Amino acid sequence: MINSFEKSILCIRATLYRSMICSQPPLAVYRRAEFRTSQYRLRPASAQDQHLMFGWRSDGETARFLSGSAPNSIEDQLAWFESVRRDASYSYHIIEYQNVPIGVTSMFNADPSESEAEWGVVLGEHRGQGLVKLIAPLCCICAFRFAELENIYTCVNHDNGAAMRKMKQLGATLFEKPSSYRKNGELLFRINADEFQKTLITLADASSAGTDELDVEMRIVETAP
Repeated sequence: MINSFEKSILCIRATLYRSMICSQPPLAVYRRAEFRTSQYRLRPASAQDQHLMFGWRSDGETARFLSGSAPNSIEDQLAWFESVRRDASYSYHIIEYQNVPIGVTSMFNADPSESEAEWGVVLGEHRGQGLVKLIAPLCCICAFRFAELENIYTCVNHDNGAAMRKMKQLGATLFEKPSSYRKNGELLFRINADEFQKTLITLADASSAGTDELDVEMRIVETAP
């Protein structure tokens, strides 16, 4: 049974970071932080993770859904990461489940004037195991609570029915805002912080895993490059 304390966003601990985040551009603090629940950890990606990320991003099944081009070599991957890690409008976090890296989540094209960014998730061989059902809300919680974003945008292939259903479960709506990473055949969804907030109770009521997922802790783990 979920009590009223858990239903009031279930102990998301943003208070200590609120004043620090509000005084800086979007992602300035978020991109240097890690986020934990009892099962998951989102930690800033590093150069040591690039062989893993290269494998995920160059996988044939994954590559067709990437916002950009898949890397042709590990050298391409390393050069790409070196460029994006120095861009304050980008943020990449490795997703770990029970201490095992299973994918990467990204925020990019952060717009300080609108408090919004684009968002993506790439999962490795675990992508067919239903984990995205929990990972997607977890990423949204971190973005809205700790990066102080008001809207996040994500592109979904028009024939990816499962992804479109997940977007609707997150309170997302179709949107026509131009996206520099939008490809032919993709639909752009906007997830608004207030609309997403309304979905959290449903998620918590659905399972104990949902309850665990909403109990997120944040801490700064690295300095800006």
